Amino acid sequence: MANQGEFTGHWALITGGTKGLGLSTAELLAAQGCQLLLSYRSDTEGAEAAARELSKKFGVTVRTLACDQTENDATERLWTWAATESGGRLHHYVHNAAATAFKPLLEIQSHHIDKTFNLTLKSLILALPKMKELMKGGGTVVTVSGMDTLRAVPLHGLLGVAKSALETLTAYVSHELGNDGVRANCVNPGFLRTDSTKKYLGPMFEPVAKAFAAMTPSGEDARLEDIASVIVFLLSEKSRWLNGQVLNADGGADFALQVEGKMNPLAKGIYKLFT
Repeated sequence: MANQGEFTGHWALITGGTKGLGLSTAELLAAQGCQLLLSYRSDTEGAEAAARELSKKFGVTVRTLACDQTENDATERLWTWAATESGGRLHHYVHNAAATAFKPLLEIQSHHIDKTFNLTLKSLILALPKMKELMKGGGTVVTVSGMDTLRAVPLHGLLGVAKSALETLTAYVSHELGNDGVRANCVNPGFLRTDSTKKYLGPMFEPVAKAFAAMTPSGEDARLEDIASVIVFLLSEKSRWLNGQVLNADGGADFALQVEGKMNPLAKGIYKLFT
């Protein structure tokens, strides 16, 4: 039997929902009775294992779909699937999937731009008509940004630009779908220990993670569930008066990144590792 909670009987769609932050968010929603639709790019075995574990542990329905949202037909396929699986009523959407080419802007090619923008922006814009239809009667949307919108992060120029646009797009979504009872907010989680971050940083992952942890007042790393909790809060009625906002949930690190208008020497040192 599914757990009872605020999200009992609700359906949530999470892109990139079978790993990392997406999976952590799915777990917290499932613990409160939410039925889950989780998309992923390519790891079918991992996605199916995650779905089985969530269903077994929390007694909720979990469906998965392999869907690379950098492809042209992906948005239509994803939302048609979501409409079918949810019976035509979706309550929550988490726009979490992200990918890019980690290269200097001078080396970025047209196909890198297309893939990054298709996944981050185009997929959300094209989903809006279906979102409006499926969320008739009210719903919540949360998008996931990144610290590369706030400060220069090596090799993140393309993604930082896309995520900055996503923050603005989220605010427009809140206004355009507001009359339909749909709220939209964005979370900027700062530094996170994810598979993507580990791949990006390689052997420098631990030193960089410790350096960013040192920038927070508590001296701690963010756990995935810390950020997932913020996402679930924004999906819930507890945040009903938050709309069109970007919530910076980096543990206070952002304030430490600058001293008298200049980059903190620690942050500057991290940047130099890549230049």
